[in-house]
Amino acid sequence: MKKILIIEDDTVLRENTAEFLQGENFEVLVAKDGLEGVQQTLQHLPDLILCDISMPNMNGLDFYETIKQIKVTATIPLVFFSARTENEDIRAGMQLGADDYIIKPFDFYDLLKVIKTRLAKYKKIVQFNDEKFQAAIKHPTLGMFIYQNEHFLYYNETLATIFGYTNESFSKISFKDLIEDDHARKIKILNDIDRCLKHNNSSISLKFFANHSTNGLIKVELSGTVIAYKGIPSIIGNITSLNHNQKFKISNASSQLDFKLSKRELEVLELICDGKSTQQIAELLFLSQRTIETYRANLLSKTTLKNSAALIMFAIKNGLVSIHDG
Repeated sequence: MKKILIIEDDTVLRENTAEFLQGENFEVLVAKDGLEGVQQTLQHLPDLILCDISMPNMNGLDFYETIKQIKVTATIPLVFFSARTENEDIRAGMQLGADDYIIKPFDFYDLLKVIKTRLAKYKKIVQFNDEKFQAAIKHPTLGMFIYQNEHFLYYNETLATIFGYTNESFSKISFKDLIEDDHARKIKILNDIDRCLKHNNSSISLKFFANHSTNGLIKVELSGTVIAYKGIPSIIGNITSLNHNQKFKISNASSQLDFKLSKRELEVLELICDGKSTQQIAELLFLSQRTIETYRANLLSKTTLKNSAALIMFAIKNGLVSIHDG
């Protein structure tokens, strides 16, 4: 049953709207102003919010700006209620990123159409993001994961392989088990991750020694970004081995060049050669598009080339990438 939060200071309209939506099989939460609305939103994480614009204590625009700053509530669809005289407020709300608005007084069945449309659109967005993650999870050179409560909720086969496990046996391993057995270092790494999640930091990057199932200690690098997964702060990211025997599709011929390319530059170069766009590379490596553009600019600068096509030819000519059947 979908949860809908109604934030409206008009008691009659609030109660009548709630009664109608309950009759349409929605679970309904109510708040009389924006402050109470923030509390209800954080406590219940509704699937959609209906919010009046003009309210005491905290108006609808201030409410929306507030929940947009909180990662676990930032993506909840919101529809504004507004009077016909509030055109400027409507425009301001839509510029903030509100999903829709409906003019008071309104027909309840018109409201129902708006709600169903917004919920259906949000479902497609969630499904699209899941599909993007499933595509990323199959990446052959990066160990990818979603981390929550000391466990990997999702991971790709590459991540299991980095630590010497099969895909099935890795499901029984907690992140805590992977960190080297030095107690102080283990606690520090776990605290760094907990601090990142609690303070909603945008990203984290760690290098540490980890337990391999058969080869003792290996050095790895973890990079990730905080997201809200099913309403709970989580980390989505990747782990790579820093051991020299780590195998990549990129060739080690870069050591023969007159300049040095970093591992990340080589990863970006590989994906450029694979025909991936800046946005796709950013999604696969869990970095911002601006960061990918910086790596691309570095590649062009180091190679003194002018475009991606020339980069691809350079990589093939110098044996930096292997050509294989797709």
